[in-house]
Amino acid sequence: MPPRFTHRKSTTGCLRCKARKVKCDEQRPDCGHCTRHGVTCEWPTLKPRMYDPDKSKAVTKRLVQPGPRPSLPSPELGSMRILEMRLVHQWVTETCNTMSSAKVPAMAKMWGVSVPKMAFEYEPLLHTLLALGAAHRSTLLPHEASALRPVYHGYIDSAVRKHRPVTASLDNTTTDAVCFNTVLLSLYTLFLRSEPSTLPYDPPVMWLTLAQGIRTVIKSAYEKLVANNSALCPLLFAAPDVWRSPDREQRIYNGPQKPLQFLLHYRPEDDGMDKETLEVYEEAVAYIERFYIAVQKGEEDYMLRRMFCGFPPVIPQAYIAYVAARRPRALIILAYAFALVHEHEDIWWLRGIPAREVEGINGIVPAEWKWLMIWPLHVISTGSAQGQEVPIPRTSTVLSGLSTP
Repeated sequence: MPPRFTHRKSTTGCLRCKARKVKCDEQRPDCGHCTRHGVTCEWPTLKPRMYDPDKSKAVTKRLVQPGPRPSLPSPELGSMRILEMRLVHQWVTETCNTMSSAKVPAMAKMWGVSVPKMAFEYEPLLHTLLALGAAHRSTLLPHEASALRPVYHGYIDSAVRKHRPVTASLDNTTTDAVCFNTVLLSLYTLFLRSEPSTLPYDPPVMWLTLAQGIRTVIKSAYEKLVANNSALCPLLFAAPDVWRSPDREQRIYNGPQKPLQFLLHYRPEDDGMDKETLEVYEEAVAYIERFYIAVQKGEEDYMLRRMFCGFPPVIPQAYIAYVAARRPRALIILAYAFALVHEHEDIWWLRGIPAREVEGINGIVPAEWKWLMIWPLHVISTGSAQGQEVPIPRTSTVLSGLSTP
């Protein structure tokens, strides 16, 4: 008779492993067996213990008998479940207060109360909150960072996998939770730019694309969200307005200062600058000019961070394609955006990123475009864009692109 192999019975395994009578590794959100077989991993809910007077009397009788004191009943909380509780606590007590608009009372309530409530009804949002809680905790407790990294990567993979099919068919029934999850996924991809990498620099196309998706998702249900006084309304009505679609003339900055116009006219032959391409760049530069002026006026940090995060949803989708294609003009405009937020990066999901992006972009733009990087590099080295005037080049320099300012 072959020997029998024994193992510790799993009492908190997933439903599929229990049905198959195999040992579950209890890795959440998806255990190893379910991940390997490509199936949905479902978990049993905790059943509350009901009070039974007869059993209570029996227990009382046992307690009065001499002998060793019995241990308390186990609540059957695995280590991963305790971690999840800790990460939810991390979100509601600390992480929600680090959102760029959380200093506004209505926004603070939205992030700290409304979003967690919705997360318990929309699993991808819950997994995104757990991922952000773990990522934030890793920055607060560096000695836990290596252990937390696979945790937040695992939760975000699950969130994206389950969120993507929902956003594939958007209409006016899109829920608040779907909108919030889209916003937070964008923030997470920005945070990932702070992680160390040995790979050559690659522009932040994933962040730009997901952030652009915020506008797409929210626009699909904007009227319904407003009519129903959605929990998302504080975000919808906050500046900058990226959800509605005003005329292009309203989006283009027409104020007295237009300090970055030279970015539109330098070496036009490199972009095959036709009317449509010029219009794409005009909208991107117009937004950066508004941002530049807000920095010079000394707007509050959280407002400037919000303006920075509002850049990808506002710009035309074609601009992101230009960044992906590594067109020098598109990359340099992006470098100016990162330089402007550099002084205001003292928040965990942005810290260290502006300098890395500016230096990375400087490393891949052609030599004939390098002089346009002097200002962003100077801001990164001095630590502030406030009071730093952009060096406007001479007309001959702009037109020819052959001389230096």
